[in-house]
Amino acid sequence: MKLPHDKFCVLPWVSLEASPIGTVRPCCLADDELVDDTGEKFSLLTADFADIQNSASMRGLREQFLAGEKPQTCRKCWMEERAGRTSKRMHTLDRMKHMGISSDWTADAKPLMFLDLKLGNICNLKCRICGSWSSSQFATEEINQLPREEQKQSFPYQMLRAGAWPRENETFWNEIDQCLNDIRYIEFTGGEPFMIDQHFVMLQGIVDRGIAHQVEIHYNTNGTHYPEQAEHIWKHFKTVEIAFSIDDVGERFEYQRSNAVWTEVCANLDRFRDLKEIHSNIVLQVCTTVNVFNVRYLGEVAEWIEKNRDTFNFVYWNMMHDAWYFSIATLPDVAKAAITEYLDSVDTIYRDEFDRIRDFMNRGASTDGNILRMRVRDLDRKRAQNLATVEPEFAELIDYDYNKT
Repeated sequence: MKLPHDKFCVLPWVSLEASPIGTVRPCCLADDELVDDTGEKFSLLTADFADIQNSASMRGLREQFLAGEKPQTCRKCWMEERAGRTSKRMHTLDRMKHMGISSDWTADAKPLMFLDLKLGNICNLKCRICGSWSSSQFATEEINQLPREEQKQSFPYQMLRAGAWPRENETFWNEIDQCLNDIRYIEFTGGEPFMIDQHFVMLQGIVDRGIAHQVEIHYNTNGTHYPEQAEHIWKHFKTVEIAFSIDDVGERFEYQRSNAVWTEVCANLDRFRDLKEIHSNIVLQVCTTVNVFNVRYLGEVAEWIEKNRDTFNFVYWNMMHDAWYFSIATLPDVAKAAITEYLDSVDTIYRDEFDRIRDFMNRGASTDGNILRMRVRDLDRKRAQNLATVEPEFAELIDYDYNKT
């Protein structure tokens, strides 16, 4: 695949991301949701793929890349590349180089080959780095904290309703069906994709059409479900890559991902490993999202991954950008200094990654930590938890006091 220049991204030509609440972006890391000619955000309750792909906002983004510019909406990739990390832009180029994309680059869209589908916000967990837009459990928790008369006017209630869009728009599924012959890669994230039964119906349709052999699938899952109904479907696809979100281990994992049980996740991982041994198209990945809650303990995470290296084909260290106050780039300077010393001291086979994580953190704009402490305290009180009990080392670094008002 021939590209116009080395900062080029193919996603604005061949990809769309459906967010859990039905808005659309060219990819999951783009800052800006796509808008129509009136400036209103596209919604998959009403918009179709062709209108979105041919919109002025998408054409404008493609024109920026053609002109050799680095669009501001793509700043997260530029940040990672400045820190020496492999960005999503770069990962995608590598993943799609064999998929036969035409090298004729104009401002016009190409056929959709890549779909990133977050099919609503149904989820059984309420992870600390998540929110009501991606988790029905998180939204429900926030709604239940409000007076009854305020609940239906609240932001989390709006997110809970917006997350129902895949169940309310049958046209969306018909449109998916019409573009399947061009699709080569589908990501299912969430919410929790293994709780969304309708996507299995979609996959069965691809199998029935006889084109599953040309389609690669990627999942991000929290590891709390093993979808037995998928076994007879997945075996037909070119590749099924399942990425498990494992940000920490043991008690810290359960603190960071409320409602999850560490031993149950580990048992599910064993079942997925057994499935991989039966079907050669199954690829297992561990995805660790580096954020303020786990950065001080990454050595233990890396040790656990190494002990389970027969389970995973690939390890991905993902940097959290939003919410900004949970990004390690915004930690206070005192915490950054101590964490830098910690990361440098860890003896790990992931030394290069740890160095890039350290550099990403130290390149960011530090804060005083007040918003971080406030957000942690708010969640601790809602959930009868305490950061200082579960993560005393990190709590000390950010001067955390549960009882402070």
